[in-house]
Amino acid sequence: MYYREGPVRFSKIMPLTKRLKHISSNPALIMGLSLSGLCLVIAVLLLGGFPQRSSEIRTIEGLASPRGLSPLADGSLLIAEGGAGRLLRLDRRGNVTVVQANLPHTQHGPEGVHAGVSAAIKVDTSIYFIVGEARAKGFREAYKVVPGSVPVPLTGQDPLGVNPPNPLTNPYDLLPATTGGLLISDSGANTVWHVSTTGKISLYAKIEPISTIVDGSQTKIQAVPTGLAFGPEGAVYVATLTGFPFPVGGSSVIKLQDNNNDGDALDDGESIVYADGFTAATDVAIESSGSMLVTEYSQNMRGLAEIGFAKSGVYGGRLVRWDEGNVTVIASGLVSPTAVAVMAGSIYVSEEFAGRVRIIKQ
Repeated sequence: MYYREGPVRFSKIMPLTKRLKHISSNPALIMGLSLSGLCLVIAVLLLGGFPQRSSEIRTIEGLASPRGLSPLADGSLLIAEGGAGRLLRLDRRGNVTVVQANLPHTQHGPEGVHAGVSAAIKVDTSIYFIVGEARAKGFREAYKVVPGSVPVPLTGQDPLGVNPPNPLTNPYDLLPATTGGLLISDSGANTVWHVSTTGKISLYAKIEPISTIVDGSQTKIQAVPTGLAFGPEGAVYVATLTGFPFPVGGSSVIKLQDNNNDGDALDDGESIVYADGFTAATDVAIESSGSMLVTEYSQNMRGLAEIGFAKSGVYGGRLVRWDEGNVTVIASGLVSPTAVAVMAGSIYVSEEFAGRVRIIKQ
């Protein structure tokens, strides 16, 4: 049995290999097949001639604009549900429970879509979370909360929320900084900030524009930082979207490393393009093998920008695996994939405008 919080639904798709095993072990089903169908089943089972899928796909549905995904030490997953202003916990049995509710959120954010909690992480007994772009009180801020208590804003803000004294404009993702505090990607300022435990903000890295060819001419467009991940060597990997006209293959993953230990990645050689050729990259996760998982929001961002991001299902996105320049598509036709996490042999992907988290068991 799976716990349902409100309309949340849990579904499971049996992989093909299990379905074939079920057929082969059930005489009644085999007797019910036509002679030609039986021959096909026997050929498949004995000769292995049918393409097989080893992945089992499950979904947690009925969510309101889920985005950030963060593995927890006990094997569960922390989900930032932006559209409902909640933090959720998905345990290993598929149970969904509310960790914290009543967080800042709106159904009328930029582009006319939901805005709210973008990502969250747990550090010791506290949870740190960020609230994304919207011109309203409580937004464009980082918070600390002990579950069940009142969240405390870290950086301070104008009571009207119009001109916050901090430079955060559209915080997207966060990591615990190795020196203490937080690293926060800011999709509005094209930067990665360091926020200390006392709320002091300093520039950690600037994501520079990229050169590309648009309509036959060389031009520079924005590289917009989105998801963050630590690599095994301690470097920070940053997924990037691009600005208009959103060229196919124009996104990259940036590697940041504070080589001289001065508290930032602003010096020469501390920010490099690690992998490129992606389209509208929204998040990155590093597998134990060293390969990299990347979510691509859409394969036609320009077309999507014209019809509105709330219709993200029209131009689907992908989950890909990058391994030393080789790219493998793990899942396609995703609806606005905005975050990816890997844990205990499973890959988790949030599909924001579909209201679900997809679980792919490898």
